[in-house]
Amino acid sequence: MRNLLALIASVGLIGCVGDMPGGGGGTDDDEPGAGNTPGNNPAGADLSAAKKMYDDNVHSIMAAKCSGGACHAEDAQGSTLTRFIAKDPANGWKMATGYVTFVGNFTASAPVLTKIEPGHQGKTYTADEKTKIGAWLAKEVELRNGQPTTPSQPGGETLSQAADRVMSQFAGCMKLTDFQQTNMAGAWANLQSGEGACKRCHASGGEGFIANESAPTGFGVVSAKKMFWLQYFTVDLTQGAAGAKVKPNTVSFAGVCNRLAPHQAHPTFQCANNAGQQALQAFYDKTIANITAGGCAPKQLENN
Repeated sequence: MRNLLALIASVGLIGCVGDMPGGGGGTDDDEPGAGNTPGNNPAGADLSAAKKMYDDNVHSIMAAKCSGGACHAEDAQGSTLTRFIAKDPANGWKMATGYVTFVGNFTASAPVLTKIEPGHQGKTYTADEKTKIGAWLAKEVELRNGQPTTPSQPGGETLSQAADRVMSQFAGCMKLTDFQQTNMAGAWANLQSGEGACKRCHASGGEGFIANESAPTGFGVVSAKKMFWLQYFTVDLTQGAAGAKVKPNTVSFAGVCNRLAPHQAHPTFQCANNAGQQALQAFYDKTIANITAGGCAPKQLENN
């Protein structure tokens, strides 16, 4: 575990220009963010109300707490995994929702909330600030999934609780042997982009995505760390809490592959049915089979 943490701590030490978001010099108002592709808005809703909540109530909070050259500013130069604070506030929502490692499934388990809860980098958040962030996320969940965020029956499961439940269930049934048999490590590490194999920039978890040829290393990160798990998997909440289910996160890869904001500078690669996606589907199928068979205990994913 110590070696694993050291590996993640080394993020940013590999100089890959194509891995730097925002390298295109800003975003176009007509260009969707990676978090705003149709696949991440299955209900096809007008998201303007959620955008307004972020613009009015959340962007200023995040900018005050998280901007700076060594933190999460769009033009940050440090080793941060995410650069979700846009230089232009008008692009703030687009930039923020483009990072799955920031918004997750837009539920209460989104990294933006879980990372700040215990205090992050010496920054504290007031109850009012947390409430505003939570309210914005709740609106995103409601609109994107066409489902109310509160349970229909008193004492029922919320969408956030359902997402946590199925994520923990899935993580607990992930097995290293399945990861190895489906070639998850090799398929993603050696997937070719316009600037070479993914392992060139992501072997150490650069930009919150790990693609390492060592199966134990890759599995150790993806099966334990929520921010890295969310790059590979997501939760479908369109059928409500009772129908919540994990599925491969094709939206995340489509956004990067198509160089949508904030990934304009990322080199493109084969977007559909590539070796990595084939391995991911095979690993997903094996994990679902493990869930069906039973015998694996839920595992809470770590927020750091």
